[in-house]
Amino acid sequence: MILIDKNKRQWISLCVCMALFHNYFYTPGMILILLLYDYDQNHTIKDILIPILIGVGMATILWLPTGYLILNNHKSVVQTNLFNLLIPNFTLKGLVYDSYGCGLTVISWIALFQGIQFEKTRKLSILLILMFVFPMFSYILNGTLYARTKILVLCLPLVLMILSYWLQERKLNKGLLVLASLFLCTKTMLLGLLISLVFIGYYFMDKKECLMTYALVPMVVFTGFNYNQCIDLKLYNSMYSKDKQKLIQGNDLNQRTADLDQVGYSVNRIYDPKEMKASSYTSTSNSLYNTFIYDIIKSPISQSNRTIITDSENYLYLSMMGIQNVLSKDSNLYGYKEVDSKGKYKLLKNKNVFPMVYVTSDTMSESEFDKLFYPYNLDTIYNCTIVNGETSNDYASKMKLIKNLDQSIVIQNKRKIKKTIPIDFDTKNKLICIDFDVKNYTDKKISISINGMKNTLSKKHSVYPNRNKHFTYILSKKELKQFDVTLSKGKYKIYNIRVYTCDMNVFDRVVTKVKPLKTTSIFKGKVTISKDGYLVTSYPYEKGYEIYIDGKKQNIEIVNKAFVGCKIKKGSHTIMIQFHAPFKNAGLGISVLFIIIGGFWIWKKSKNL
Repeated sequence: MILIDKNKRQWISLCVCMALFHNYFYTPGMILILLLYDYDQNHTIKDILIPILIGVGMATILWLPTGYLILNNHKSVVQTNLFNLLIPNFTLKGLVYDSYGCGLTVISWIALFQGIQFEKTRKLSILLILMFVFPMFSYILNGTLYARTKILVLCLPLVLMILSYWLQERKLNKGLLVLASLFLCTKTMLLGLLISLVFIGYYFMDKKECLMTYALVPMVVFTGFNYNQCIDLKLYNSMYSKDKQKLIQGNDLNQRTADLDQVGYSVNRIYDPKEMKASSYTSTSNSLYNTFIYDIIKSPISQSNRTIITDSENYLYLSMMGIQNVLSKDSNLYGYKEVDSKGKYKLLKNKNVFPMVYVTSDTMSESEFDKLFYPYNLDTIYNCTIVNGETSNDYASKMKLIKNLDQSIVIQNKRKIKKTIPIDFDTKNKLICIDFDVKNYTDKKISISINGMKNTLSKKHSVYPNRNKHFTYILSKKELKQFDVTLSKGKYKIYNIRVYTCDMNVFDRVVTKVKPLKTTSIFKGKVTISKDGYLVTSYPYEKGYEIYIDGKKQNIEIVNKAFVGCKIKKGSHTIMIQFHAPFKNAGLGISVLFIIIGGFWIWKKSKNL
């Protein structure tokens, strides 16, 4: 905006380019705000269009391949009702008293209405009022992902500009003040209105001493509304644990690592660059990987949305994703041995998990695998690589149903409660699968934990609804003597309760590891096999992967329903895996072209000035 005021629009191209590199998600909204501001100040946008287009062109190397990958994956958000986007929302969360928006006070809402009386700010004030009231604007600015008001924080400079202009003009329109007040009907809003009226009175009566005292009000309001937003010390210490960092940095981590402490917060957290993880949290996730984790091997959906792929003690998740290292407070995890500890945290290792790249001839066709139901598909996908094509395999699931409770249990809790259920069957070295259906009688989220493994059903109108009405628990402790169950508050019913077990020695498959070699590619290694088979990886499939065997490019297939793989012949081979983002080269060429054009254009404009 300063560049617009100083008539140095040519430099906006660099601003737009850097904004796209820094946060491409907010950049479209930022561009819209620039256009609105330029039009409001100069009644035209033609002089700003060229630098904006140049800036977008310069950043094509990032947004083109990134956008392609996002569009080719699943958006795990609630289906938006377009009619609802036209219904006004008078909560004003995008503007006032909310940490997910502009976070301003009621005086800013009053200022937008007062801005209508001035010709200079009239159109902009009306537009901003509409943007904060109608969800359609948030939906468009969020790229049709959802209608969350956090995107409206981009309007903050414009709102403050109108506020400052109104205060500078010192003109109060009582009719517009009353009109603005009609929208403020909650207790918080009414309190904000009262405080704002006191400010307006002092300001227009020019009582400077009272205004100095009033300046303390925003500090009090901020503290009052945000005190519960602060992270507590116990949670902070678990998220930024020095003990965890020492464990990671002081040990060799040959493969991936899982953090089973505070799984909802540790998904994107690493303590050292050498730490590799299989968990992730992003608004758009790899759809095949998401389906594999939550719909095939049935890891618990512990958070209110399934875009978060959290670490879990589910042995299939740990083994098939090549998670050799586990950070935990508990060492009672089958197959993992404690190798180090710091404070209350332990580092566990299991060298028998699948390598990240291996070769096998034990395969099963997708058509046969898709006929299996949970949990009989669990040990099957562990012991057989699922491929697209006909193949013979006579593997039969070793899962056994030992409990089938047909009665329903209605839970009515006013607070979270804990129950202990004794176990009357053998659990030593057993994989235990528990599943049941859930029906929620309220609009509140519910969660149920069994021995620390949690499932959650999000509230009905959640932005990222997980629709998790079938809770699954796959416990792989060395031995269990009881089920420790934690039930959230609320009214809900659980039914169709079933318990299965399987000997853990079933999960002892032998595959041929591809020995890693040093490389700048994603992976390079050597392997010798005695018969034809499949090269299998734990890299979630995306367009752009390339596999070379002895220098020859292979036809990539999706194996195990979600991962990169290909056929391989018997013999000794050198394997190389690379990834080239689709449209990367096209994006690079366009960026170089626009950098040359933009550099020349900036030089020419600066010279003319």
